[in-house]
Amino acid sequence: MDLKVKYRGKEQVIRIDKKRVRAIDILKALGLSSEYAFVIKNGELVQEDELINPEDDIKVVNAISGGKI
Repeated sequence: MDLKVKYRGKEQVIRIDKKRVRAIDILKALGLSSEYAFVIKNGELVQEDELINPEDDIKVVNAISGGKI
């Protein structure tokens, strides 16, 4: 399945060889960990097991942390 994904201000098409694609599959295809990046589907943050369709608007964002511990 080919999916359009926006990541770091750029849109790219990624191919995942599965009939049912989940959010975690997108992160893995981009070489990202679910601890440090999130998938937003149609404007809403989704869980790792959320199913993704080719017509969905998909954005991947990195988690940002800072400050003192």
